[in-house]
Amino acid sequence: MYDPALAQLTFELQQQLADYWHEIDTNGGRAAGGYYTDDAVFHGQMSSYEGKEKIQAFYDWRVAQGPRLAVHSFTNFRAWFTGDDSAESSCYLFLYAANGVKVLPTHAPITISMATDRYRRVQDRWLCTYRRFDHWFEGDTPITNPKL
Repeated sequence: MYDPALAQLTFELQQQLADYWHEIDTNGGRAAGGYYTDDAVFHGQMSSYEGKEKIQAFYDWRVAQGPRLAVHSFTNFRAWFTGDDSAESSCYLFLYAANGVKVLPTHAPITISMATDRYRRVQDRWLCTYRRFDHWFEGDTPITNPKL
């Protein structure tokens, strides 16, 4: 059955996620922290970052490593309310990435993950409080992680 509130939530969160990954892929994540609450937690396969400052520090570190092309592509996006001002979503995330500048040779995604996010509405915007990637497939190109 059609639920207008759920349709609006799905649209808002899906658009915000598209904007977030566009920020990461085209700007290196220099403004990534703006998508998270101060107490957000980011769980990757190899590392976890607690707090918006640590999450932003990861992206700042990544930019400092030099040129890297990345495409974060997602599909099968689903969202649901968990409270009046809280929600969750899931999707499959395909990560294509390699060090260097365009144009690089193509290859299979370096990871395909189930991504799970939790959100809290803060004023007029949904901010991510929790992000987790569970890798289902991994390729030959290593993901990048600092030791923060």
